[in-house]
Amino acid sequence: MIDPEVSVKNYARIGWLKVVEYSEPLLNAAKVMVENKIRHVPIVSNKKLIGMLSVKDVIDKLNALNMPDLLKSEVGKLGSGKVIASKPDEPLWLALKVMKEADVGALPIVNEEGEVIGIFTERDVVTQIAPEIEWDKSVKEVGLENPKTVELGTPILDVISLMNEMKIRHVPVVDSSGAVKGMVTALDVIGYALENDRYKKGIRIFEDAVDTIMKQPVFVREDATLNEALNVLANSNYDYVLIVGEDLKLKEILTDRDVLRITADLMEKLHG
Repeated sequence: MIDPEVSVKNYARIGWLKVVEYSEPLLNAAKVMVENKIRHVPIVSNKKLIGMLSVKDVIDKLNALNMPDLLKSEVGKLGSGKVIASKPDEPLWLALKVMKEADVGALPIVNEEGEVIGIFTERDVVTQIAPEIEWDKSVKEVGLENPKTVELGTPILDVISLMNEMKIRHVPVVDSSGAVKGMVTALDVIGYALENDRYKKGIRIFEDAVDTIMKQPVFVREDATLNEALNVLANSNYDYVLIVGEDLKLKEILTDRDVLRITADLMEKLHG
């Protein structure tokens, strides 16, 4: 079992770090996210941490009418100014507790001068910590019941609205019978916007059907153990795994945030 008192720096990515300067355009930050498949980017000024930008922040601002101007906006004006960070020697259990209670998926690691030197994310929890634990739960015990879905043919703009309304970044795409046909994430939407030049001609690209950008879903059967589901999640390029029943009918969804939550609870219990 992992020692809950071990320093968070042992699991954080120290040195490997993608940051954006306060005055950079949102376009640059969005490219960093899409190209590196990351969902959180620290915002800095003179190397000091002053905020965070997440895919949810970007999705929250996107719409088909003002996207060209939006992508030119200073990233510092769009990201969250609420700074939650950790020192390198913070105990792992406490770092996880902070992330769970603040409902954030990334914790920048800062030195004594307030400079960002690394980052600890929910993906690190999924790939490094959770797989080392022998879980006694079933996958059905920790997933989100009745996840929100859209049907094939739904405009991308409606998916963006759903993500913003529900504060989610994953939307399964189903057919009329409820069987899963694809998956759309916030990064998929942002990537589509960056790769598509039609908006420069005044074309509302988000009126395109969600079928255009959906990916093949990652899933496990509803009788899978939590350890099996975590193994699939850890080895996936995505931050979710769908839980399906017969005929691929969607039952639940397990995300990196869910894994962060249950791991934080366990580490805090072990800490005593």
